[in-house]
Amino acid sequence: FYETFVNCSGLTGSIPGTLFATNAQVGTFQGTFKQCSSLSGPIPGTLFDTRNGADNIVTSFHSTFSQCYSLNGSIPADLFKFNTAVITFLSTFYNCNSLTGSIPAGLFATNAQVTSFSNTFSGCTGLTGTIPEPLFANNPDVTNFGSTFYKCNSLTGSIPADLFKFNTAVTTFDRTFSQCFSLNGPIPATLFANNPLVTIFNGTFSSCTSLSGPIPEALFA
Repeated sequence: FYETFVNCSGLTGSIPGTLFATNAQVGTFQGTFKQCSSLSGPIPGTLFDTRNGADNIVTSFHSTFSQCYSLNGSIPADLFKFNTAVITFLSTFYNCNSLTGSIPAGLFATNAQVTSFSNTFSGCTGLTGTIPEPLFANNPDVTNFGSTFYKCNSLTGSIPADLFKFNTAVTTFDRTFSQCFSLNGPIPATLFANNPLVTIFNGTFSSCTSLSGPIPEALFA
């Protein structure tokens, strides 16, 4: 379903929850609804349950809902539960600024093969609540957290100390939290303690104006 409805800005209403229910051989949802700016309503929690008696083989959710400005409601906790072969969530919800509520703690719990969360929630200005500590705990192969939460300026609370504890393959934190104006509290001293391969911290905390306290001496040790 690569770019099936890309730039269909006149499509309205909600996405049917069983739209892909019988498509067990689907390999990608890259750009499927990209720039469908008038689609509205919440994302159905069953949308990507395409098993139909077979193993799910979807590998990409790259830009699936990118620039779907009118999609609203919370992100379903089990949205990707049956997509165990996924490699990338690059820009999945990019600029979905009408999505609301907290990011579900187990949203990526079954996606153990993911390598990129670059721009996943970038520009999701309506997401609220704290970043859940176990969000990436089951994604050991991730190499890229570039701009993951970029401009998520309604996320609140402290950055969890163990947020990246199990992501030992990471090489970049390029603008990961940039312009997250409402994240507060001190930067955890052990935030990057288990990420020895990182080469890029470009803009990681740029314009995080509510972070407070001292910079931990061993932050990049």
